[in-house]
Amino acid sequence: MPALVVALILTQTRSAWVGACVGIGLMFLLRDFRLLALLPVALGAFLAIAPAHLTERLYSTFSLSDPSNADRLAMIRSGWRIIKDDPLTGVGPDMVIQVYPHYRDKRAVNQLALHLHNVPLQIAAERGLPALALWLWFIVRLVRDFVRRRLGATASLAAGALGAIAAMLAAGQFEYNFGDSEFLMLFLVLVTLPYAAERGAAALVSAAEPMAAVTDVRHAV
Repeated sequence: MPALVVALILTQTRSAWVGACVGIGLMFLLRDFRLLALLPVALGAFLAIAPAHLTERLYSTFSLSDPSNADRLAMIRSGWRIIKDDPLTGVGPDMVIQVYPHYRDKRAVNQLALHLHNVPLQIAAERGLPALALWLWFIVRLVRDFVRRRLGATASLAAGALGAIAAMLAAGQFEYNFGDSEFLMLFLVLVTLPYAAERGAAALVSAAEPMAAVTDVRHAV
């Protein structure tokens, strides 16, 4: 775990930092809300020992004068204009980069954008508002299922899945992480583990029932 934390910090990816803090914070809350007190302690330790370039990177997260932040705000305005023109179908998968120059906000920093650095906005711009509604239904359904399973046999896996969803949603406000295959594969594994564990347990019970019946018959004979 310490190695993972160090690796995360060294990426200098602020959206990943935000997502990790939100996801871990939610899992702490589900486990014992008092564990949340560890987050400010960890933040204080980071600020005390981290090199200057890392602390400056952290502080820049909250600065509207940061070029990257300013560009993301411009992308949001551009994204809304794209959605307004094509609300039902969007502009098509991987087509944002093609149409972005036409919709580029005058306050944008970069001339081009591969994507809009925001998951809901990117889905709506690429595939339309109906696709965004389906994606939101998918997320809400997952959250509902895992909240129900939080006190069951797969409680730990459900808590981990909820943490993964929270991390994805938080980081996804600043990065189109749902479009990265390496992230998406890991995310889908984490959110399917509770279902797989339940089905595995059910299969074991089903397999054990005939054996128990045979044993009962033998005893009766």
